[in-house]
Amino acid sequence: MPQNLSKQKIILSLFAGFVFMFMISCQYEFIVPEEVIIPETVSFSEDVIPIFNAKCNGSGCHASGFPILDLSPANAYDDLFRKNQINLDTPEESPLYVKLVESGSTHQGRSTAQEQATILEWINKGAQNN
Repeated sequence: MPQNLSKQKIILSLFAGFVFMFMISCQYEFIVPEEVIIPETVSFSEDVIPIFNAKCNGSGCHASGFPILDLSPANAYDDLFRKNQINLDTPEESPLYVKLVESGSTHQGRSTAQEQATILEWINKGAQNN
């Protein structure tokens, strides 16, 4: 019986050591959220197209002639509506916006919170071709 007690102490000591090592190895780094400013006015040509140029069509993914969604300056507006990417009734459910903010999306992390807010505000204000 003393031998079993000794094994139990060893196992318990190893387990306690493992738990202790695990606990001290965990670190938490506080990340300050990006400040997002909702613009009062949003222009498709001045605010939204530059986001598309920098993040979407510059790499060739959504460039002119891309069959899934063409976000080039000449075709973006028409293609967004033709391919039902804008939901004026429930802007936050617009496929364009959802693709940018949805966790696990292929586009997650490709735009900033500010860019996402700008696109959502453009949709909220009627998604005008201005």
